[in-house]
Amino acid sequence: MVIGGRKAVRYGPGPMIGERAPSRHVALDGAVNVRDIGGYRIVGGPEVFRGRLFRGDSLSQLTSSDVERLDRLGLRTVADFRTSGEVLLGGDDHLPFAVEYAHLPVSGGDLGAIYELIASGDHERQRRELGGGRAASFMVEMNRGFVADARQREAFGAALRLLCSPGRLPLLYHCTGGKDRAGWMTAIVLTAIGVPRELVLRDYLLSNDFHRTGYQKLRFDLVKTGIVADPELLRPVLELSPTYLGAAFEEADRQYGSFGRFLAYGLEVSEAMLTELRRALLGDLVPPEPVPLTRGRRYLRRRGPRVRSLMYASSAKMIASPIMTPMSRSQLLELWFHSGSMTPWCRGVSTLRFTVDADAAKPQRDGAIIENCLSPGLLASGTT
Repeated sequence: MVIGGRKAVRYGPGPMIGERAPSRHVALDGAVNVRDIGGYRIVGGPEVFRGRLFRGDSLSQLTSSDVERLDRLGLRTVADFRTSGEVLLGGDDHLPFAVEYAHLPVSGGDLGAIYELIASGDHERQRRELGGGRAASFMVEMNRGFVADARQREAFGAALRLLCSPGRLPLLYHCTGGKDRAGWMTAIVLTAIGVPRELVLRDYLLSNDFHRTGYQKLRFDLVKTGIVADPELLRPVLELSPTYLGAAFEEADRQYGSFGRFLAYGLEVSEAMLTELRRALLGDLVPPEPVPLTRGRRYLRRRGPRVRSLMYASSAKMIASPIMTPMSRSQLLELWFHSGSMTPWCRGVSTLRFTVDADAAKPQRDGAIIENCLSPGLLASGTT
């Protein structure tokens, strides 16, 4: 697909069904795992349209040229699964002007407890809590939580209903690494429109390819600095396994009896909405059997220079503050994980400027909209 006379996505020859699919990758300097989920063929039907739906990792480190590249994709909407804490640590998304932004936080993919454990430098504790398959078990339970936990399920349901809404595509959804939460969201979408499970799994595991180089360097740096003695303890956390995705599907079947009932009753998506999604991604098809829906509300804000912005489902009100709060070692480690290298963060003290007013007990369930009041100075510096 060529937009504005230039290629926005690198397309390669042949059908996109192999173990690796470089033709899906959106090449960006500030993100490594942004991909088009189009090109897969559904059972007995056409291929998923390209250029309609994208998945990705954090967009907070995008360069100006990256933002221009996203603009050439024609994006209308971005859905962010990061928690408010992750946004505070990593920064706001850098997006083209006028792109609608939906903050739909999923807490299960926030690995802050793991980062804290690693940052402790306590090798014995790391072996005790991550060794012997315990790290893998943690990841399995985390993926089960995407289905079992009501608040996390609500966020995925809101994202799916957003995808089904007319006028929202092209859309990009992302988390921090673009592998766990974005991986489950992609599995939901591809399964809902009829892509075979084996292709869904292949797409899920592609994140390992795109993160491999960065994560290998990260493990090396953690050992070199003495923070970690056994880098293999981190492998189940950093790398995806078919077992993780299987755990989420199994939980959906266990709680709802089938994936179709999970869509209907767990994510609250109707026949009409799924028909719209299939039409948008596949063209006109025979619709599935009807499923009921309790419609969810939308929480969107338009990106671009403005003094007031809205953040959906956050329990914290953050404003500029003269207080300079040094990052803890675990916060720095989280940034190292997401950047794939420790080196830049070892050269000085990073700080956060914020105040917190926790005044929403159940913000996502209650539909709270939290306002950020940003000063002209912050806007001038590019913060939105």
